[in-house]
Amino acid sequence: MKKINFFSYLLITILTVTVLFIGCKKKTDEVEKTVITVKGSDTMVNLSQKWAEEYMKLHPEVSIQVTGGGSGTGIASLLNKTTELANSSRELKPSEIENAKSKGITPVTYNVALDGISIIVNPQNKIDSLTLKQLSDIFAGNITNWKQLGGADMPITLYGRENSSGTYEFFKDHVLGKDANGRQVDYSPSTQVLQGTAALGEAVARDVKGIGYGGVGYFAERNDVKILHVKKDENSPAYSPVENKKVNYELIWSGDYPISRYLYCFTNGEAAGKLKGFVDYITSPQGQEIVKTMEYIPLPPKK
Repeated sequence: MKKINFFSYLLITILTVTVLFIGCKKKTDEVEKTVITVKGSDTMVNLSQKWAEEYMKLHPEVSIQVTGGGSGTGIASLLNKTTELANSSRELKPSEIENAKSKGITPVTYNVALDGISIIVNPQNKIDSLTLKQLSDIFAGNITNWKQLGGADMPITLYGRENSSGTYEFFKDHVLGKDANGRQVDYSPSTQVLQGTAALGEAVARDVKGIGYGGVGYFAERNDVKILHVKKDENSPAYSPVENKKVNYELIWSGDYPISRYLYCFTNGEAAGKLKGFVDYITSPQGQEIVKTMEYIPLPPKK
């Protein structure tokens, strides 16, 4: 009887030590895992998530957490030291640079991809091309009916992004532009503001009167919205950022398509350690191949 109890106690002791060892090992592994937080541009969120997924397959010791919220939100998080990497579809504003200085933050900019801003309408809309001036007048509320543009007699419904969006800022600066007195033209108060490019696309797909804008990667392969050709002015050729449902890289790289931009990652100081590894991966041939598969525009080939 005593012999049985001895072996029972021995077995229990071995099992207990094994469980404790495994538990401690898991805990240690979790502590050693490096967490990188990425926040910002909704235009970039799908692309950034794909970069993170593929990088973590190669580096299981790293955990990358990606969230959107808009370029402004990501930049604010970087300045508040609540994220390591801020995604942005626009450059830093002078006010943000000054704010960074006051907080002892040194933003470093990495060009990571390019994007074309596509103008979308419902497929039933007969309009195929617009000039930048016409787009400005539409979104400012000066043109309110499609018949003013040679289309059907129906009011125009405007769909736009929230003001924390880098796409909102870029479109305002580069399309709405300034009036004859040099004042910034603002969006029409009738613009229906939507949270995210995906929601905007769904709204236009359901509304024959609608028009919206967003990163070309979201719309290139869709059949439920139509991407318009855009002209710099009346005497310029009309270009679409998409040809045969594929993004036209050359048009973006050359600047012939008039609504295009770089996409950025910002860090506080030069990226180092695991963060540098991730940033290097993003701009590597492997990372840029992901840019292509996600229907964004890779960085121009180095000459």
